[in-house]
Amino acid sequence: MSAALIAALRALLPEGLALAASDPCAEATGLWPEEAAAMARAVPKRRREFAAGRRAARSALGVLGHAPAPIPMTPDRAPCWPEGVTGTISHGAGTCLALLGHSKDWAGLGIDLEPALPLRRDILTTICTPAEHAALAQDPGGLLSRRLFCAKEATYKAQYAQSRRLLSFQDLEITFDGPDRFCAQLLTDCPPFAPAARFAGHSLHTGAILAALVTLPRL
Repeated sequence: MSAALIAALRALLPEGLALAASDPCAEATGLWPEEAAAMARAVPKRRREFAAGRRAARSALGVLGHAPAPIPMTPDRAPCWPEGVTGTISHGAGTCLALLGHSKDWAGLGIDLEPALPLRRDILTTICTPAEHAALAQDPGGLLSRRLFCAKEATYKAQYAQSRRLLSFQDLEITFDGPDRFCAQLLTDCPPFAPAARFAGHSLHTGAILAALVTLPRL
């Protein structure tokens, strides 16, 4: 796990949010019965990642002052958070993070972790809008494609807590404001958000890991 990445993310977090980490390569320990049942047929890698996410989430619950609790999956496979809590879990590039907050304060949270490698060229048309694809021409061989993907994934997670809608990659358009900030704009109707709503986010590059963070305060 990247201590530098975790420290950088914590420095960006607004007050009232809890971030915790766990090792997705460690043994799949710490699952509560209902969580273990959901993973009974999972392959070992998926089981280890799932267990790491639940361990990290329970650590973050403790930081928020909540007692340990099971975090089963909803029918759409999203985490079913304890009452009064919202959050997000992400695992990638050898790291697993959970970010939690009180749902009275936060409408949605999103983190995504990706390896610091460009996306394959053959999937860029699927991932990128025409405007984003044009921007890639200014970054030949660079990491902009993966940063776009990472920013979209974090935004999808954050908005899903409210919309319960699975957006396509073409439903969001990302623009970057410098090396560490981005704006994600909705290109489709997605209630309860206003048409063409914009979400602000942070983009980080630490060592071999890219990360994106989106926090949606309750209005």
